[in-house]
Amino acid sequence: MGSISKAIAAGVGGAAAGAGTGAYILPEGSPWYAYVLMAAVTALLPAIVTYLAPKNSN
Repeated sequence: MGSISKAIAAGVGGAAAGAGTGAYILPEGSPWYAYVLMAAVTALLPAIVTYLAPKNSN
């Protein structure tokens, strides 16, 4: 359960960063799906990596 909640948090943070970055980087007149794709990639990539990362062992 812990890795799922961390993955969700990473996805939310990635989506916020992706939306802000997309609004800044993508040129004026970009199609709407470019913003959706930018947000999806930046949300899914951290979520997947966080979910698949091995657990820290101390």
